[in-house]
Amino acid sequence: MGRKALLSAFAIIGFFLGVAAYYMGKNLAIWIERYLPLLSGIDWIIAGIAGAVTTVIIVVVWAYATD
Repeated sequence: MGRKALLSAFAIIGFFLGVAAYYMGKNLAIWIERYLPLLSGIDWIIAGIAGAVTTVIIVVVWAYATD
């Protein structure tokens, strides 16, 4: 796979991971408001956590798939 194709693939994957993190963050926000009210007003932390978890899961799956 060429460099441009690889960068394009990562850009597309990153876009969809961002969308997934956004929707996961909305659901996670409800849980955090209920159980951790101290963090309930910090939406960017919720989105960051959701994005980090999603990215790690995708990278681990990708690493195992490319044996």
